[in-house]
Amino acid sequence: MKITAAQIAERYASMTDEELQSLDPGKLTPEAATLRAEELARRGAVESPAMEEERASRERETEKRLARSVARRRLAVALAVAALLTELALPRVVELPRAATGALVAAFCVLAIYVWRRRA
Repeated sequence: MKITAAQIAERYASMTDEELQSLDPGKLTPEAATLRAEELARRGAVESPAMEEERASRERETEKRLARSVARRRLAVALAVAALLTELALPRVVELPRAATGALVAAFCVLAIYVWRRRA
């Protein structure tokens, strides 16, 4: 089912000013964002600079969280690779007791899981 511009405009007209202003134009289609701006202008309820700055600040914070998440995931993958190398390649280079190699692999795996699942 295709939603038309008229349906979007009708929906926006039925919303309160607060509901309409809470919609993030960056997450709307270009057409929907234009209709939102037109409805706000029609009501004389244009976003204040403070609201625009707050929205931009939230977007910057979201981008920072995403970047940190990607960095954590890469670190977790690197730790998993280190565990594999410890299991497969290290015994060919260095002679360690099997228990020591197993402990290193377990430590790398636990760290990888911790880093991957950590919330921050």
